Amino acid sequence: MVSFQGYIIPIIAVFVCLFTRFLYFGKYIDEWDSVNFAFGLSKGYDILHDQPHFPGYPVYMFVSWIWYKILGSDIQSLVFSGVLFSSLAVFPLYELSRRMFSQEVAILTAVLYIVNPQVWLQAEKPLSDAFGLFFVITAILFFYMALEHTHEDTQSPASLKYLGWGGVLLGLGLGVRVTYLALLPIMAYTAYQLSQKVCGRKVVLWGLSGLALGVTAWLGYLIIRFTPYRFYKKFLSHSDYHFYREGNSIITTDDYGERFYDIFHNLSAHSLGTWWTDTPLLRAVPTIILVVSLAYYFLHEKWNLRNKFLMAFFIPYFLWIALIQDAIRQIMVLVPFLVIIVSAGLWYIFTSHLKSKRYGTVSFLAIVLAFVVSQLIDSVRIVSVNRNEEPPSVATINYITKNYDKHDTKFYCLNDWRLFQYYAPEWCNKKNSHVYFVSRMSGVLKDLERLKKKPGHILISSKLFERGRYKERLKKLAEFKRNRYCVADYNWLALYRFEWR
Repeated sequence: MVSFQGYIIPIIAVFVCLFTRFLYFGKYIDEWDSVNFAFGLSKGYDILHDQPHFPGYPVYMFVSWIWYKILGSDIQSLVFSGVLFSSLAVFPLYELSRRMFSQEVAILTAVLYIVNPQVWLQAEKPLSDAFGLFFVITAILFFYMALEHTHEDTQSPASLKYLGWGGVLLGLGLGVRVTYLALLPIMAYTAYQLSQKVCGRKVVLWGLSGLALGVTAWLGYLIIRFTPYRFYKKFLSHSDYHFYREGNSIITTDDYGERFYDIFHNLSAHSLGTWWTDTPLLRAVPTIILVVSLAYYFLHEKWNLRNKFLMAFFIPYFLWIALIQDAIRQIMVLVPFLVIIVSAGLWYIFTSHLKSKRYGTVSFLAIVLAFVVSQLIDSVRIVSVNRNEEPPSVATINYITKNYDKHDTKFYCLNDWRLFQYYAPEWCNKKNSHVYFVSRMSGVLKDLERLKKKPGHILISSKLFERGRYKERLKKLAEFKRNRYCVADYNWLALYRFEWR
């Protein structure tokens, strides 16, 4: 049992994390999902009209709705929810690391989590990913506590309660991101281990009851409000689009090698802040320390309870990323748990190699300081760009609205169509006469052929497929760029003028 004094450090860490996030609040709605979230607050919650898109992210939206009533700003409310809950996540992460290893490892974990570039960046965006880390980490903490109590005392009823609470948090987490379905295997693993020492029926009852309670808290509301039939129809259409037609599952992947290259890059350079050919040389410092720390971890760790537990988390989630969703925001879920392993590896460097040496403690502190400061500098650079520089998607809209008359212009685009609805709704009407949503140039030609009166200015987004076939008829008007590690998707955009005949 840990006294209140033992929790002073994680409480301070939470406030430090919260303070750093407050300094770099994001100011832009810059992608499709963000617009959907914002409209869900300002125009009314309606998943049938993508406010937000299916499945509605009801837990995230409910918390953001509370702040919206107080702050009156959709983007500030959405960002603040992520800032608050991603900061609160430091507490369960510290406790999980302390229980698995030691207080020293827990302190390192909390510090590295706070300065991690991707965790920090996502907290400053109007998205649900950083918000969801609290539910993921807390659920896994409860599952580990269930195993821990069963291992120490086979008659302890606390293990069942922890399993139930873990199920509740996981169920609520599914109301933040459906991606967390990939955590069901670690819950099943925990339940299986408990059933070896506790009555299997009790394990199933507590586990399923907790999970059902968490899911029902948001799913019941959605079904009642939108009716089972409409909810089911929306589920089918969203699944078809997201995973089969335009999604990022392995089914829609043409080049498997490129897919796994992207996964590695997203995990290494984006999520862990390691060096890449397009990153500052400063990143070489955390890269070397991280690699050495991982090496020390695997050299000194044994196949024990905590490692089996961690593998029950990492393997299913890696499979989810490889097969279902490989975007950076999904991969980011791995970061807190990789940070625990890196922190444990750092501590092994000290205890097994430096502790007995004359200047061992000083050397260890220097290594840790170099690691933290290098990531801190890089993270501050990234979140500063995110806050202060206009995203390419927003810059495109501002360029068009300032330089063209909507009555004599038509812009063919992909995701920008939704952003136009947010930033320049006067350009969007039911007839799509000014901004037209299309994915391929063939769709552009079909639309132009049906028009009796052709617009004087036909503008094309660089996001459209098949542009190469019509390069002779495309004239580049403007180019918009931003740091790749601040905008993972569409960090470079170009605007073209299309010569119809």
